[in-house]
Amino acid sequence: MLVKKTSKTTQGNKALKTMAVECVLATSRQNNRIASHRKRITKRPGKNEGTNRFCSFTINDCLQHLKNRGTHQELGSNYLEEKQLNKELKMIEYLKKKGYTIAPTEQQTA
Repeated sequence: MLVKKTSKTTQGNKALKTMAVECVLATSRQNNRIASHRKRITKRPGKNEGTNRFCSFTINDCLQHLKNRGTHQELGSNYLEEKQLNKELKMIEYLKKKGYTIAPTEQQTA
């Protein structure tokens, strides 16, 4: 039986949360992968809940960079669209190797 998890955030470091919210609001004016991810997240739950969710994403991302001692490499604002397109192209190539013929539909050619 599936149980729905609660979406309430627990009490944490207020200074860290304040800093994370400021960082999230600063990314809203930028054109990068993080800003596009934030826009996609805030569509569903609303502005405040989306900001809180994205704060945890930002903090986890920063922790991973600190843990791996790596530098941040910006992937671009259209990273997810390119990734999806590459996935579709790989699927088409796989099906062609299996012997299927793929023809574009009228929507793709228009």
